[in-house]
Amino acid sequence: MTAAPAVNGCSHALALADAVGRPPAGTVVAVGGAVTARKPLAAVRALAESGARDLELLTFTGSLDVERLLRAGCLRSVRSSHVSLGEAGRPTAFEAAVLAGELEDLEESEWMLLGRLRAAAAGMPFLPTRAGLGSQLVDERALREVVDPYTGASYLAIPALRPDLALIHAWRADPAGNVQMPWPPEHLADVDVLLARAASRVVVTVEHLVTAVEVRRTAERTVLFGFEVDAVVEAPHGAWPTASAPDYGADLEAIAAG
Repeated sequence: MTAAPAVNGCSHALALADAVGRPPAGTVVAVGGAVTARKPLAAVRALAESGARDLELLTFTGSLDVERLLRAGCLRSVRSSHVSLGEAGRPTAFEAAVLAGELEDLEESEWMLLGRLRAAAAGMPFLPTRAGLGSQLVDERALREVVDPYTGASYLAIPALRPDLALIHAWRADPAGNVQMPWPPEHLADVDVLLARAASRVVVTVEHLVTAVEVRRTAERTVLFGFEVDAVVEAPHGAWPTASAPDYGADLEAIAAG
């Protein structure tokens, strides 16, 4: 197994442990990334080491974030559309905890989860959608229908989902919290942005902390702005062993080892 690169966390305001803090029981923590890419694992490690307990982890596609927080004893539930290690194998800690009844698996369809986050990001109490109509999730989540006053059509009213804390890993940012991603955009990178905009508090780790001049020079790559970010922390290799484009790819051997 490849040794983990050193991570030297620093921030214009806070160290990584201080930025993440120790969320109280019941906190909903959203974690960005997509299976083997952009998982904010330096922040996940800080969260695990904080001693937090009874958290709800919200992750659109979970992987090593789920495994590590489970093994640290931090989680009481996971809300996700998918949990796996991709090509690296199966999430054994997650599977064992669910089968043993030690973890609540709050599975949601992709479109329902996205809709709930979009409602929160827009400041709406719910979002009407056809996604999920007729599925078992409607009864399991006690979802209600609404009628379009213009057409009379029925839709599911899926309630907004606002995480208390979002942990995101990105390419780079300036000290004011203007966050940039490389071009072309990676798979599901837009979901990371949505998680951040839906959350009450946002901590972003980045591979590179750059000047405001550099961010303005490439303004088209900015995906989050300073007023949307509560803390930005420079954490080189902060997504390892998952990938962080354009700096490094996924280390599947290390991911499989957990």
